[in-house]
Amino acid sequence: MWMLSRRYDWSNMLVKVAHLELKSLATQINETAHLAIREGNSALFINSAHANHVIAVAGQTGELVPLYCTAHGKALLADSDEAALRKQFGRGPLKKFTSSTITTIKALAKECVAIRELGYATDHAEYMPGVRCIAAPIRLGTDIVGSIGISAPASRFAKRAYPEYARKVRRIAD
Repeated sequence: MWMLSRRYDWSNMLVKVAHLELKSLATQINETAHLAIREGNSALFINSAHANHVIAVAGQTGELVPLYCTAHGKALLADSDEAALRKQFGRGPLKKFTSSTITTIKALAKECVAIRELGYATDHAEYMPGVRCIAAPIRLGTDIVGSIGISAPASRFAKRAYPEYARKVRRIAD
C-alpha cells in the first residue's frame, strides 16, 4: 500500500479537494491564492484563485517557481534538514533573484526549522521584487503533499498582516 500511495497522483486529488477552499481563501483575503506541489527543484502551481484587484500577483497554473526562495517552495521543503537540502541543491550557492534571496544551504536549513515551528513559510520579495507571499504545507499523515498560500504586492501586504493571514492559510492547509 505504501508503494502504491507514493505513486498516486496527489496533484489531481489536491485540486479536487482544495478548489473551493482555495477560492474561499482568495475571497477572504482578496489576494491571489495558489495550490502547489513539488516538482524536482521547483514548486509547480496546480491551481489558483484570483483577487478582485486590478493589480494582482498572477502566477498561473502550470508555472514552476524555485523551491528555496518562494513561500510555496519553502513550505514544501519544511521537513528538510541541511543534509537533505545539500542532496537536493548541491553545495554551491543558490541562484540570487533579488537582494532578499536566500543563497546558502545553511540559511535555508535554518528557515526550514522556523517553518516547522510556525507552520507556515514566507517570501519577502525573495523571488520577485515587490511581492510577498505566505504558504503552509499540506500534509497527508507526516508527508508534505502540497502547499497552499497567498501572494500580493508588498505595497498591499504589510508584514503586520502576516499573523492573521497565516492563521487563515494554515487553517485551510490543515
